[in-house]
Amino acid sequence: MRKFYCMTVLALLAVVMFAIFAAVWVLTVPFDRNRTVCHRVSRFWSKMICRICPWWRVRVSGLEHAVGGGPFVVVANHQAMLDIPLLYVLPFNFKWVSKREVYRIPLFGWVLWMHGDVAIERGGAASAKAMLRQCEAYLRRGVSIVMFPEGTRTKTGRVNGFKEGAMLLAKQSGAAILPVVIDGTFDAFADGSRAEPHTFRVEVLAPVEADEVARTPVRELRDRLNGWMRETHESLAPQRYREKQQENTILR
Repeated sequence: MRKFYCMTVLALLAVVMFAIFAAVWVLTVPFDRNRTVCHRVSRFWSKMICRICPWWRVRVSGLEHAVGGGPFVVVANHQAMLDIPLLYVLPFNFKWVSKREVYRIPLFGWVLWMHGDVAIERGGAASAKAMLRQCEAYLRRGVSIVMFPEGTRTKTGRVNGFKEGAMLLAKQSGAAILPVVIDGTFDAFADGSRAEPHTFRVEVLAPVEADEVARTPVRELRDRLNGWMRETHESLAPQRYREKQQENTILR
């Protein structure tokens, strides 16, 4: 029942907000190169999503790390589609890097295109290079980039290993990296007969400054960030990692 209610209301909200977003895009796209106004509409839309279910709560910590700096290459763990509205708590304009097939999703994919986000083909070297060039252009104009370095959503709720693309982008562009850890979206739509309170957590960690990014090898940077974010997530959701330990014990 809880899942049905959320999905129905979110679908209705998406239709209404898409119409508003499309109108804003038509009016502003000729002079708003960085889609700043569209980003503000997206932030409002995202706030509505997080408030649409009365039993949802959002807890944000470390937001001071995102103020007054940047532009950043933001790296976040990926649990579910709800990660996207949650990340709009970040107080600056940013663009997503998203797989090309996501752009084919009705409404959502169209919004990504109008928002000016960056597409990448799965497994395509030429597409990866084009993505890096487009991201670097945004960073030079002061617009941050958000990437999910795991490459896909987790199937366990835990933080998986990282790919190197975000670290390579930060190194090539001379940008700082802003790590963000998310928890709570993985099981937001868990089945249940009652609407029980559910908390989403967003923890913004201290940025890895540009000079440190520049002097650290890409793989070392990847592994360091992966370990740091995994430890942070384990402190937020220790039960996920106890489950892993139990699985390993059973396998032995």
